Amino acid sequence: MHSIQQYLSSPAFDLPADLLPKTPWNRPFRRQDLGSVDLLGPLAASELSTNRSLAIHRILLNIYEQSMLFLPQRRFESHDLPSFRAFYDPDNVALGQSNRVALERAAFSFLDDHEIKVTGKWEWEHLEQYFLGVIERYEEEPCSLTARIDALDSPTTAYRYLLIQQASDFLSEASAMGRAMLGSFGATQSELMKVFIDEYGYGVHDRKHSTLFERCCSSVGLDPEPHRYYFHYLPSSIALTNYFHHVCSNKHLWFRYLGALYYTEASIPHFNKALSRALRRAFEGAGVDTRYFDEHVHIDQHHRRMVLDDVIRPTIALCGAQVIPEMVIGFESFRLLQGLADRDYLEQMAFVEDLERSRKGGFKVARRAYEAVDAPLAFSEPSGEISYSHIHDHDELFTVELGSMEFFAGITPVVLEAGDSIIIPAGRLHGSRVINEPCTYRVQKVRRR
Repeated sequence: MHSIQQYLSSPAFDLPADLLPKTPWNRPFRRQDLGSVDLLGPLAASELSTNRSLAIHRILLNIYEQSMLFLPQRRFESHDLPSFRAFYDPDNVALGQSNRVALERAAFSFLDDHEIKVTGKWEWEHLEQYFLGVIERYEEEPCSLTARIDALDSPTTAYRYLLIQQASDFLSEASAMGRAMLGSFGATQSELMKVFIDEYGYGVHDRKHSTLFERCCSSVGLDPEPHRYYFHYLPSSIALTNYFHHVCSNKHLWFRYLGALYYTEASIPHFNKALSRALRRAFEGAGVDTRYFDEHVHIDQHHRRMVLDDVIRPTIALCGAQVIPEMVIGFESFRLLQGLADRDYLEQMAFVEDLERSRKGGFKVARRAYEAVDAPLAFSEPSGEISYSHIHDHDELFTVELGSMEFFAGITPVVLEAGDSIIIPAGRLHGSRVINEPCTYRVQKVRRR
């Protein structure tokens, strides 16, 4: 634990002067949480939307990405150099790597220990039938996520927030896959390279998938700078990105990577077709650029065939049926993580909409509906003070007594003033910034009667 604290003492993890980092190398961490958060104990699936999960996955993301180059889209200024050097400091990078395996166990061991079990004897024909059957049943149903978003009060707000969750991966798309390309593993290496090259637009920057995603973000008013919205990443969204780095970084998990790769390549066309249509409906007349999603509808029809027939099948022929259970675990692990991320995102959007409805009607809580779990805690903060995004593992009654603050659960804050009260549900990401000092507020753990 001490070495993790030492790793997080780097200036790269300092809290920013503003909520949104101005460079891709400022990755804030709430160091005050270190004393109360167990970073090494294994997470359960039910803990993915907790502050402990958020802390573990934020640290892991940065450990992985310190081996990847990020440069801002704008001109590189001289004052950027200290941040650049701090993030890529070789001693700190080495310290992070020394903690990586322990953090990976904490983040993903539940997939082995409790969630994913493969029994019975499997051959290639069983695997093919199973994979194709799962995807076929998935494609028979309308996209449930876009249907749920369309039913919200403000679909445009929700779709912007969804793009932010995707940005942790899509703005550096296929970077985890790049870890899987090195070495010498026969013809499957060359077949996999074909998929990798597609992701990078065959060397044409305008066709690179991350470039297409940048344009989509810009077209709906989002900043396409990598990790500009780091403050807003849900832990479940970071977990999706981290899982691919995890299975690509650890070569003993190679066969799991192939299963996870097939699931994402095979499931994307159905989802992206629905999302492209939904974005055009939500932003009708606003010139939304959906080429990123449209391209995946086309190219991933080919990729899923290539991965199954030209990578997975010859790998089984070479290594034997003994590797099939690992492929099934990878396939089901990413499928499970995606389902958990969808649920986490929808619950966050429900909280955002509850706040917006409260704003219109006044921030008042029916206190008789709740009972206190402990005594309230009082805080007083100056103007500009930031409480960086975090999660409570219990419902919390939050009351402003003096001054005012911006409260963030989604992209756009609500302003809480003296006398305003809200309930912050357990598991919901939030943060704040004081805008009128002194700001005094009270927090208290509560539960519904």
